[in-house]
Amino acid sequence: MHNLLRLAACSNLRRNLLHSLQAGGKPLSEFRDELGVSSTTAIHALRDLERANLIRQDEARNYALTKIGEIVALKLDDFSEAVEALQKHERFWLEHDLSDIPDPLLEKIGNLRNSMPLLGSTTDLFKLHATFIQVLETANEVKGIYPIFDLDYLATIRDLVKRGIEVDLIVTTEVLESIGGVLETEELFHDLLEEPNLTLFATEQPLKLTLTLTDRVFYLGLFAPDGLYDFNRALISDDARALGWGRALHEHYRQRSKLVTE
Repeated sequence: MHNLLRLAACSNLRRNLLHSLQAGGKPLSEFRDELGVSSTTAIHALRDLERANLIRQDEARNYALTKIGEIVALKLDDFSEAVEALQKHERFWLEHDLSDIPDPLLEKIGNLRNSMPLLGSTTDLFKLHATFIQVLETANEVKGIYPIFDLDYLATIRDLVKRGIEVDLIVTTEVLESIGGVLETEELFHDLLEEPNLTLFATEQPLKLTLTLTDRVFYLGLFAPDGLYDFNRALISDDARALGWGRALHEHYRQRSKLVTE
């Protein structure tokens, strides 16, 4: 196992050869042109990979990945993308509580590599708040996870529902009680729940992350290690893979929450 890891991961050339072959089988000449290496250098690396059963040659002498090589190449891609995402947003990950991001999604953290950090400042304390509201107001559908409560959020969500926008929310039981308390009467709360465009779930778990996911935007907020929500930093993206990661996160907690019907 150690030898295989060293062979596949500790050489830029061997790693690039595996990545190149993910597109399909190739002759030696294509590696020379694509990777800018001599035939001798390429052949030496290819033979190393062949001895490890990561690649093979067909009858036409083209090189291709074996089934094992396909899996190793995919995992190398995952690792490379994860490192890129972690290095790109190093402070964001180091200075927040990641404990409520499920392990399968931590493994896919590379899907967030094209996200951008959104930062507040001492001169613009409401930058993130304004951006968040704008994201909601321009949405054609909304999925959210909210363990925190804000009157502006509630008002915007109510407006979206009234406009016919599909809204699927997960809140903590504490937030659910706050929503019910803010609405002037119990009847108004039930009226909101009866809106066909709103689906509301509640969880007893005190979540340490927020998620807003629209048809076009992914927006992730996290809590600091001291248990306080960080209103001044978030990740935002319109990348398709980030949107997919957000949908998986929302579905994870949706399956662990109860539908609110009354």
